[in-house]
Amino acid sequence: MLATVLSVVAIVAAVGNFLYTQWRSDRREIEKWRRDELLRLVGSLMQLSSRRQVNLLAELGHMEGSDGRPVDDTDSFELTRQMRYSVEQLALLDDRVAAAANAVYQLHLAVERKSYPNENPYEDVGQLVVEQAKLTDAHAELTQAFRKTTKMAHRQIGVGQPS
Repeated sequence: MLATVLSVVAIVAAVGNFLYTQWRSDRREIEKWRRDELLRLVGSLMQLSSRRQVNLLAELGHMEGSDGRPVDDTDSFELTRQMRYSVEQLALLDDRVAAAANAVYQLHLAVERKSYPNENPYEDVGQLVVEQAKLTDAHAELTQAFRKTTKMAHRQIGVGQPS
């Protein structure tokens, strides 16, 4: 009788251990996927934001007669629309990161909404450039929100630093 009870307890323990291990493994995989998606979307948003800014500044430089040319011919308004899609997707994954991403998007959107065409193409383009200090701060806040959300705040590895 004792052997039967011990056998049943061993089987229940083995099944319980298996189910717990499976649950933890699934949870880790979901969290890894979430982190990867957050990284992809945050990276995409920051790339679009930077690309828009660089293109506009290069276009201004070209108009001033320097050798600068836009990185690509993507319309700045289109880049801003693409940022909105990243923000909407981020909202599905994390509110804190989405709020920081939305702040970056809103900077670009605000200059577009305030811009008005006139007879001076240089001023038209210049109106669309986001103040660099504000954009840098918004990018830093987005990076910090991402790190806090993914619990990577202790791993602040920057460009040019050994990993």
